[in-house]
Amino acid sequence: MFTPTRTALLVGAVALSLTACSPAETETVVVTETVTAVAAESSTASSTKDSAPETVTSTAVAEAREPQKRETTTRETSTRETSTRETSTQVAASAADDGVPSQYSAALSVASDYLDYSAFSKQGLYDQLIFEQFTPDAAQYGVDNVQADWSANALRTANDYVEYSGFSKQGLYDQLIYEEYTAEQAQYGVDNLQTDWNANALRTAREYQSFSPMSEAGLYDQLIYEGYTPDQAAYAIANL
Repeated sequence: MFTPTRTALLVGAVALSLTACSPAETETVVVTETVTAVAAESSTASSTKDSAPETVTSTAVAEAREPQKRETTTRETSTRETSTRETSTQVAASAADDGVPSQYSAALSVASDYLDYSAFSKQGLYDQLIFEQFTPDAAQYGVDNVQADWSANALRTANDYVEYSGFSKQGLYDQLIYEEYTAEQAQYGVDNLQTDWNANALRTAREYQSFSPMSEAGLYDQLIYEGYTPDQAAYAIANL
């Protein structure tokens, strides 16, 4: 059976042939085109019919999500940044007055700007300043002299993570360590975070089931592997 598009093409070919050719030639052209189209269609149908879909059965247990470090990227210029940051001339003047090299003062200013809109660990902020092409000494001066509560930053980072994905308390602690917070700062972050760990377990379970469905027993084991407690994992399974 011809598709509407193919039928229209054949009808057009017949009309054109009737105008330009003799009846005998028209018949020959039409027959040739028709046979070719049918052959191609038949070949396609046969190929489609003979290609049976493969069924792959996987019994492997999904791996726990690895901690992911936020990418270090160059800041975009914004109105807020333009209005709050000192100009290069002002930085140079301030540096001259204080006897501090201009690049050191600039690093300190940039470090302060970063902390205005995002939480960083001290090491993470240092890495960001290095990415901004400050020298190691200038970057170190920036993080050593910026006004920051690193434990509060750990809490802020923890909150950012649970806003977009489910984490167990242990998994979130590991993530903060990966973000280069100290053990004490990471512990402060997870201990003071206002979150429902049972709800987080349920959220994680739903995330797994959405892209890799598994049995209840398999999902329970996966949640335990993610750092949830047995009670939290059981809660998630019971409320899916």
